[in-house]
Amino acid sequence: MKVLKKTLSILGMFVLVATVWGCVEPSTTSLVTSTVEARTVKSDAEVSTNPYENQVVPLTTLDCARCHYPVFTTIRDKGGKHQLECQFCHESFHTYRPGKDWSQEVPDCTNCHGEIHGDAFMDCLSCHGNAHAPIAGLTNMVTLEKDCANCHTAQKSEITTFPSAHGMISCSDCHHTQHGNIPNCVECHEEPHTEFVDNTGCMGCHPVHSPTQISYSDDTPNSSCQGCHEEITSHLVNTTKRHATLQCAFCHTQTHGTIQQCQDCHGLPHSQAMLSKFNGCLDCHGDPHALVFPGE
Repeated sequence: MKVLKKTLSILGMFVLVATVWGCVEPSTTSLVTSTVEARTVKSDAEVSTNPYENQVVPLTTLDCARCHYPVFTTIRDKGGKHQLECQFCHESFHTYRPGKDWSQEVPDCTNCHGEIHGDAFMDCLSCHGNAHAPIAGLTNMVTLEKDCANCHTAQKSEITTFPSAHGMISCSDCHHTQHGNIPNCVECHEEPHTEFVDNTGCMGCHPVHSPTQISYSDDTPNSSCQGCHEEITSHLVNTTKRHATLQCAFCHTQTHGTIQQCQDCHGLPHSQAMLSKFNGCLDCHGDPHALVFPGE
């Protein structure tokens, strides 16, 4: 009897333990479910130390910059209108492998720019040496100079139509270092005939690509002329005649070298009988910049 009671007692304990364990033991399914639920309720502000518990977001331009920092700084400092999000151009990336055609990996300039310089200029990078700095990258002057006249047709026509010393030098002699570089005139003309302030002063008379086709306004000061015409100016400022009160441009209007006829201002101050005895006004009045009257 004692043995039977002991056996029944042991069996009862096993039943109790099994019943409790069945109530509290988590199943594999319940563990996964609870973990997913925990992820779902996690706030956006919480970031797990386990990377596989966080949401994957697309790369940003700043993310690209962590590895491609030199490219990033080039675009930042010199990119101009190419300061775009990286993925605007690079829709796919990090897919290159040896043997693959590189042109399939980089964006085609024509996708945005079309044939901007015409179908004769399709190798964009031959001129724009750095796609990340398209304007600042125009530094290969040896290549660029071959096609200056093809793009700058007006300047080519001007410098050909009006021959001058400027037409005897190459484009890159002036526009050196980088496309669009405009040098100061005094880089070549070290001693201009008036005090150099800026290029605008020079170009007020001398068109850059036809410098001998000098033109000027009616209010151009005599001092601008004096640099080249020093002796004539000296005569003019030392005379007491009314011509000394005029601007050079009053008589020599608009275009350099223009010489007015005396009668344009003075009409016919003497009779036709008197005028017929002389070749012209200067027979009596001498240099128009230092007039003399008969008897002086």
